[in-house]
Amino acid sequence: MTPATATGPYGPLTKSIDIDEALMLIGLTREYPDVQSWREAAMACLPQASHKRRQEIVHDVQKKFLTVERNRFVESQLARLLATERLGAKLRRDLLLAQYLRATPLVWEAMRDVALPHAEAIAGQLARGDSGEITLEDWTAFLTGRLSTSTPSTIEKTRNHITAHLTKFGLLEARAVPGDRIAKRFYARFYEPDMRAFWFSLATEFDGRGWTSRSLDFVSSASWTRIAYCATPAFVRYAVEEAERAGLVATDFFGSEKQVTLRGPDPVARVTEVIMMHRGER
Repeated sequence: MTPATATGPYGPLTKSIDIDEALMLIGLTREYPDVQSWREAAMACLPQASHKRRQEIVHDVQKKFLTVERNRFVESQLARLLATERLGAKLRRDLLLAQYLRATPLVWEAMRDVALPHAEAIAGQLARGDSGEITLEDWTAFLTGRLSTSTPSTIEKTRNHITAHLTKFGLLEARAVPGDRIAKRFYARFYEPDMRAFWFSLATEFDGRGWTSRSLDFVSSASWTRIAYCATPAFVRYAVEEAERAGLVATDFFGSEKQVTLRGPDPVARVTEVIMMHRGER
């Protein structure tokens, strides 16, 4: 048996999240705002899994995506959007993705240190052949220094969790291995989220950090939100232009740098109201 090495702050990731199930359970909080009633209803809505697995799903959705005060759910701006089906599947999935990464920082670091550099290498024509592939060695090197217990088993399970979730959210491309019905190779690629999800995540980032403005160069290259969505700088700049047209941000030059400033005393609420005014997919 290979000895375990304690080297990093993160525990292994093993439990999967189903996007449709998570959105359904979040929507259920409107009908059952009491936590215990919601848990009972949620368990009944997941009959296809074992009792233990249903408990795990309900627990994970509550922990990662919902806010509780005095045994009742608080309808945060995020929960309000996620529970509104008319906003469309892509917007809600992209909002869920950002919150999943906030709640699972190890996977955000994988975006920053593994997926994004591979996508940028391809875009910059620095890669040759199949160098867009993220290899087992890449994942092992990334995880070994971060997991609190690094064994071949914990690294494999966490790698599988990360690749499965980034693939289902559209941030990685999975390709079959010829001659092997199970194995897959994973390739990085840039992603274009629903622009409204990008606005919401950026407003949440500014609010969480206490920022009123940052440079456009920072937002388009190094912001948490840009990294989370593996977006191109061109997409980010276009999203900022559209946000300015929608009255959500103001831009101005400070010296030679263009600054992005969010409007209003509560930018997250402001973005939410603009999103709620639109109907369906964009």
